[in-house]
Amino acid sequence: MFFALDGPLAGASHREIAEALIGQRRVHSDWNDPRDHLRDRMRRAVSRGRALMNGGYRDFLV
Repeated sequence: MFFALDGPLAGASHREIAEALIGQRRVHSDWNDPRDHLRDRMRRAVSRGRALMNGGYRDFLV
């Protein structure tokens, strides 16, 4: 999640983040899948990273 969060903070697209985390070959073959599972995975990772950045990390400390 932290790696996924760094991408948008640096101006990267979800696809660019996926390529960095998962690899270009997999993204090239799965990105346009009608079920959007890879896109959804990146959206969730970025969303969870933002939640952690905005105070959610405290849940790990308790």
